[in-house]
Amino acid sequence: MEKNLFSRKKIIKGLIVSLTIGVVVLLLVFLLTIDKNTMKSFHHMDTGYIFLAAAAIFISFMVEGLRIQVVAHAINERIGIWESVKIYYISFFLGGITPYYSGSVPGQIALFTKNRITIGKATMIATVRPIIKSIVFLIITPILFLYYRESLEEYELLSWFLLISAMLFSLFFIVLFILVVKNPQKIQAIFKWLKEVSFLKKYLKKASVEQKVEWIMFQTIQFQKSFHLLLKHPIEMLLIFLYTAIYWFLYFLIAPLLLLAMGIQLDYALIMIIQVLIFFVLPFLPTPGGSGAAELGFASLFSFFVPENLLGIYVGGWRLFTFYINIIIGALLSLVELKKWAAKEKILKSGGD
Repeated sequence: MEKNLFSRKKIIKGLIVSLTIGVVVLLLVFLLTIDKNTMKSFHHMDTGYIFLAAAAIFISFMVEGLRIQVVAHAINERIGIWESVKIYYISFFLGGITPYYSGSVPGQIALFTKNRITIGKATMIATVRPIIKSIVFLIITPILFLYYRESLEEYELLSWFLLISAMLFSLFFIVLFILVVKNPQKIQAIFKWLKEVSFLKKYLKKASVEQKVEWIMFQTIQFQKSFHLLLKHPIEMLLIFLYTAIYWFLYFLIAPLLLLAMGIQLDYALIMIIQVLIFFVLPFLPTPGGSGAAELGFASLFSFFVPENLLGIYVGGWRLFTFYINIIIGALLSLVELKKWAAKEKILKSGGD
């Protein structure tokens, strides 16, 4: 898994692909909306709010670092704050260059194991946040969407489709999480059932596959034990929810701060629901990090509220703070870590000789 995720070639290629898709779509939005007043408005933007937006996004990643620390502490593991923040930046980058953000959780697990945390515990630390986010978004998003449905009537059919699809996927992962935590033996029962399926029987009964299944079951049980250990720490559980809420509040604060920078007054509750809908759906889109789809979706939904000549700047600024800056930092940190691991391996090999 580590070799697949952390190779210099794949890191650079993934970064280029993700940025290229996003920037091309962003340029199209900008070219279609630019006029003679665009640059005048750009020069008159309030830089104070721009700095606040930058501060909000960096603080949000510090908060994520604290959340990782709290979860690790609750299950009797130790990890430094900088290491936690670094892991989150790298996992954000890995999610941003893979379809469906699929590289984020495996990336975190690999990095936690590098810090001598067992795979079972590492999986628990990496999956707690997305599960909490899925539960909260699953409850809040439909309520807010129904309340503000009239404001999104131009895209009501598409929004309903995206919302329902995202809800079904979220429910699937929540149910899977509950199944693993409550009764991991059922996972083993599923494997046994699959072994009796005619076209899978030959493959699943191989000794190497059975060994892998046993290893997965062992890690699943460790995952269950870690979660039950976490439940015995109510203060840490409260902090996890609190840090998750603070993170998303700061993350969602970027859009209204950029509007204030451009002197646009809007219903900020509506801005929040639009972002909730976008970020709830984004992980289920096939492009790397949702690139292209995020810019286009944000531009489409905000085109009713933001003047046309400012739309390109607004979408570009929002994506810059919420995505581009973070995956570039994550890419640089990934390359630094890769260099460190290569140096360590070289030392170990030379020592072995």
